[in-house]
Amino acid sequence: MSTTRFSTILISFAISACTATGGGSTDHDSSDTQSAAGSGRVAGALLSQTEARRRSNSIDQLSYRLEIALEQSERHFSGQVAIAFRYRPNGLPLTIDFSAGEVHSLQINGGDHLFDYGGHFIELPATALQAGRNTISIAFSRDYSRDGKGLYRYQDPLDQRVYLYTDFQPWGANRLFPHFDQPDLKARFTLAVTAPREWSVISTTRESGIEDRGALRHWTFPETLPMSSYIFSLHAGPYAQWEDNTFRYPLRLFARQSLAAYVESELWLDYSRDGFDFFEQYFDFEYPFGKYDQVIVPDYNARAMENIAAVTFSEDYVLRSKPTREERKGIAKVIFHEMAHMWFGDISTMAWWNGLWLNESFASLMATLALLEQAEFGDAWHSFFLSYKLWAYAEDELVTTHPIELEVPTTAAAETIFDGITYGKGAAVLKQLNARLGADTFRQGVRNYLRDNAFANTELEDFTGSLAHAAGLDLQPWSQDWLYQAGYNSVQAQLRCRQGRIQSLQLRQTAPAEHPHLREQQLDLALYQMQEGKLELTRRVPVLVSGETTALEQLKGEPCPVLVYPNYQDWGYVKVLLDSRSRNTIRHHINSLADPLQRTMLWEDLWNMVKQAELSLAEFLQIAEANLEAEQDLVVANNILGSVAAAYTYLHQIPAGDAALQRSARVLERMLRLKLQSTSGDTQKMWLDAYVTTANNPQAWQRLKGMLQGELQVPGLALDQDRRWNMVVKLREFAVAGSADLMRAEQQRDDSARGRRRLLQAQVIGASPAAKAEFMQQAIRRDENYQLDRSRTILRSLYPPGQRYQMPAAEMFAALPALDQGQDIVFHRYLASSLLPRLCRAENVAALATALGDNPQFNPALARSLRIAHQLEQRCVNMAAKLSDHALH
Repeated sequence: MSTTRFSTILISFAISACTATGGGSTDHDSSDTQSAAGSGRVAGALLSQTEARRRSNSIDQLSYRLEIALEQSERHFSGQVAIAFRYRPNGLPLTIDFSAGEVHSLQINGGDHLFDYGGHFIELPATALQAGRNTISIAFSRDYSRDGKGLYRYQDPLDQRVYLYTDFQPWGANRLFPHFDQPDLKARFTLAVTAPREWSVISTTRESGIEDRGALRHWTFPETLPMSSYIFSLHAGPYAQWEDNTFRYPLRLFARQSLAAYVESELWLDYSRDGFDFFEQYFDFEYPFGKYDQVIVPDYNARAMENIAAVTFSEDYVLRSKPTREERKGIAKVIFHEMAHMWFGDISTMAWWNGLWLNESFASLMATLALLEQAEFGDAWHSFFLSYKLWAYAEDELVTTHPIELEVPTTAAAETIFDGITYGKGAAVLKQLNARLGADTFRQGVRNYLRDNAFANTELEDFTGSLAHAAGLDLQPWSQDWLYQAGYNSVQAQLRCRQGRIQSLQLRQTAPAEHPHLREQQLDLALYQMQEGKLELTRRVPVLVSGETTALEQLKGEPCPVLVYPNYQDWGYVKVLLDSRSRNTIRHHINSLADPLQRTMLWEDLWNMVKQAELSLAEFLQIAEANLEAEQDLVVANNILGSVAAAYTYLHQIPAGDAALQRSARVLERMLRLKLQSTSGDTQKMWLDAYVTTANNPQAWQRLKGMLQGELQVPGLALDQDRRWNMVVKLREFAVAGSADLMRAEQQRDDSARGRRRLLQAQVIGASPAAKAEFMQQAIRRDENYQLDRSRTILRSLYPPGQRYQMPAAEMFAALPALDQGQDIVFHRYLASSLLPRLCRAENVAALATALGDNPQFNPALARSLRIAHQLEQRCVNMAAKLSDHALH
């Protein structure tokens, strides 16, 4: 297929996606016209903070009586809602959020009333309401969501069973029913649902009655406690169910039937019981919601969501092999994270989306503290560094970084801040504050905050005020330093020694030019000496870093260390720039450090040097190859291998990177093969995953084929189905001879829903350029055959690292304006990560800048993605130049 044809396909299908569905049934709309009736509200798929404040100043004592009919229709559901509230007139029309549905009738205080509805909100004239109590009754219907937001319908391709679930954050509850969809208008909800007889229905409260009505059942649910609508939920379908009614709160776990055999139900319930024990003790606040359900759902956009007493989880947490220790830790962490929200976020809730960071960061910190209570997860702070801190640092070095606490003018803007600053950096500074105040004082401040703000909405000052009162400290300077300033700081030790003794040692703090703020923070400085061939910690010194330079006069005359590390045990939020003496030491002796967390942090410091083009990719790989074999800690080894895989991705993109890639791939393949043959259990699984991920040469590919065909036996290794698919996908990426036959063989072995998704992934990855263009059509076309999971799989699979050179860059740039208009935020996430050209060439840097500059109308999600892509492409060009310099020398 010609490149012109490819561009034409993309543009024509993007335009048709904008227009095919019509006004009342679209799931997304970017129109921004003013409301016709005079409220001043922008008519679009968003709510502004200004409008939200106006409503919350006029409404209180709010309740919803909601009835939903979930019959077997494949397209839509219907319902009625009675909204009761006290109203304080402000002379302006009142708007009720309801996205892309149909309004069949509306009554105010018992009488029919005219209204305006443009597809995003219902508008009522100010004269329609009376001061004091009002009741608005609305009959409505809506199509099921097709992008995962709102009420989503999924049909299992294996057994044709239908499952429904809701996902509302930040502004999706109005895709279920008309209401005031903002977090600071808490309400009491009463629910009734009519559903097929064989279905279970799950919501915030446990059902109080089930009435048979022929082929249907009518479920009633008692009134909830006051809550925000984004954490209300409705899930329904023939879910498999596990329960524990012996615990002090009834616990239930749900998953779809075809996945039930793989659910480690006792593991989930054990962690749930442990979580309740920890959080009720920590918060000194009894869980108030009566029951606790956890629902594992298909096609999920997020990892999990803290719906009150009916938490949803991605099926990614269900494995088709016995989970390893790290996989169990991941399951425990997400269970604890969502459970922490029951108190922090659900009982006390942010007033608006600028408070999202505190909601998520606090849950991240609490999940780590809960993990530490598990006997097998004593390394939880190590995991905290690898997950939250590294995510935060990566996000903070981007051009799109932002303060932790920031203005969020609309719900559309809120969609763009589910990032490493909101989750990771916020958690890191809370960890730091916990250490600074002391664990007991911090916990007391949290208890005071929850007690004083139960079932209310809060601002940041409510939380920091509670901590400040408990500590007897003024936390305003801390807040200004850490919450209102964007960017990160770096610290480097400047060491001078004479005759084996320290002559001077100071810490120099720097900041990026774009965000030059220098912060005050407490660090632990570590000094190491070589003793009997090992790096031993000989001195640990608390240091309050402030300003550009912090001198450590107390260390003058001490023995000169071979390694100085300014952020020992990771209590600070700071990047460490290694001094030359320390850098040379760890190149040769990193494995002699006893502390796994310290080794991981040093490996990350080396990788940061690669990203800053201070250390070449080839040099980094040589250091990794020299040290990886002796690394005994699986978490450290896995992180090193992750950096190696990232290095290979860069080398695939760099035009002159193939020689370094092939040399390293040969060395690594031999090392990993020996590891695979000499280990067992979790260790062997990790080395197998690494072998597959880094397979970049013919020798590795042939061995993968041999394992799949049963011709190559590895002692103790039993290949589970998901790992078999990983091998097939890798072989398809490089068009290895016979890989299509192996793909078809796996298709015969695995006809599950997950197997079909993996088959599609392998088909897309191995497709010709013309076939990839056809797959792209399917991913962006929003017709009656559209499937979210299929679209997402295609977009993830089109151009893996080994095929980036195939990407039709010019055609993708030409198609961006049309694609931007026709798609939703889910699509834009995958467009950014999978389809924006990353070619590691200066001309592509310029093309990305042009695409951004020529299209100021792009929606915030796509504009953000282009800015990041431009920055990362320039980084890759710089890394390529460093690699060339290394080759010359």
